Amino acid sequence: MTESSQSPHQESSRTTDVREQAREQGAQAYEQAREVGAQVYDRACELGSQARDQARDMGVQIKEGTQEVIHQVGETASEYYEQGRKAVGQLEKTLEGYIREKPLQSLLIAAGVGMLAGLLWRK
Repeated sequence: MTESSQSPHQESSRTTDVREQAREQGAQAYEQAREVGAQVYDRACELGSQARDQARDMGVQIKEGTQEVIHQVGETASEYYEQGRKAVGQLEKTLEGYIREKPLQSLLIAAGVGMLAGLLWRK
């Protein structure tokens, strides 16, 4: 039988079958797309959670490293301060000893430094 020889009822029935198949395939495609969309969403949430956790861990590591560096810098600065304080104390003792040994020379040097500072101050 050719298409032209089919009855209108058969043609209508066939059109209905094709439409039904198209609806079923459309519903299946929609369901598959929904499932894939849900899987993509779940994976994106998982990756986002992993990225957040890694960023938090890195932040903790950076904070700990920074605190350690700050502590080391503080200790080093304290050591330098103590060394400087000791050096000034030694200089003071040495200068005091020199003044006690040679008071006249010390007085003349102090006067010369004072005059030089006064001349420089005026300019």
